[in-house]
Amino acid sequence: MWFGFKKQNDNQNGQQAQQFPTHRHKAAHQQGGLNLSFGDENSETQKVAASMFKQVSGKIMTGNFGSLMQISKPVAMSLDMSFLHGVALGHTFSNLLERCSQLSPLEQIKYISAYQISGLHCNGEVTKMKSPLDPLVGETLQLVKEDGTQFFAEQTSFDPPISYYYILGNNYKIYGDDRLDIQVHKTVNSLTGLQTGRQTIVFNNGAVYKCTQRPTMEITGLMMGDRILNWQGKMIVEGPGVKAVITFNYNAEGMMSKITSFFKSQEQAKIFDIVEVDIFEVKTDGNGNKTETLIQQGIGSWLEGLLFGEENVWQIDEEKKKWISPQEILESDTTRRCDLILMRNQKMEDAQKAKLQLEEQNFRDIDNRRKKQ
Repeated sequence: MWFGFKKQNDNQNGQQAQQFPTHRHKAAHQQGGLNLSFGDENSETQKVAASMFKQVSGKIMTGNFGSLMQISKPVAMSLDMSFLHGVALGHTFSNLLERCSQLSPLEQIKYISAYQISGLHCNGEVTKMKSPLDPLVGETLQLVKEDGTQFFAEQTSFDPPISYYYILGNNYKIYGDDRLDIQVHKTVNSLTGLQTGRQTIVFNNGAVYKCTQRPTMEITGLMMGDRILNWQGKMIVEGPGVKAVITFNYNAEGMMSKITSFFKSQEQAKIFDIVEVDIFEVKTDGNGNKTETLIQQGIGSWLEGLLFGEENVWQIDEEKKKWISPQEILESDTTRRCDLILMRNQKMEDAQKAKLQLEEQNFRDIDNRRKKQ
């Protein structure tokens, strides 16, 4: 638990640096990232996945491969959930925002940073070696939490997968779109998922924050080795007079000098699922010119927690407030999909047939929409 040994710089009074205990996700890989191979039930799934990728490996290596979304994944590789369920899982810790309505912008953006980081493991720990059912254009999803938080989403595009969502909490609302461009590497053993969606957070006190850049997902071990999920790149959140730049690193040499100063040894610093948060004060002069001044820094891991100085704003073992289906849902709700229902009833052969029929109908609907444009 390398983050548990995080060391703060000595303060001006020369006091001894403190250590802050924390916990690490049970499926965290020893070299960083979330181990999707975690658990005995995943070996057969990896064999099926390897067989599927092997069939298209020639096209991928020669650059003649189109999109991963064009490949029909067998039920054996799928979970009884949709892409929209995956979107909701990313907002599992949205309750972190409930406390923000009466806070200052600096404190608000700390918790927003924690909220953004906290959901990055939630999909992987559920799907592991599998994937959601392929999206159907027009399907919707409604979910609620015990505290009354509501989630609404609609799938508007199949390839690339695009969905729009709206979350209504007690003291906040979130709305935006999820866009995922999935690309398989020529080695056929890894893929990346480029996220280009935007997000807006509005608190009851009128403060508005916008997420304008998101990190890139990478999964390695598609055909051989441990299948590992990781994140790289930056996430940018801007609000009233403040800006957070959240940096994800697991293979970037530029972070090594910064990381090493926080941990006991160079060896511990080699674990790369680290997150660094830089918070800036943003001022705009009469001519519209902006100046940014760094005012606070945080460091952590999306598989452990997030610290700003001695303040622990989130840790991995906090209670997850789960999404559940409300009693009343639309006819278009994804939980009404016949393939999903059959999977939940363990009728896998029937589910496979129903899945193929739905996909064929989905392609016909998409074709008809294009012809009418």
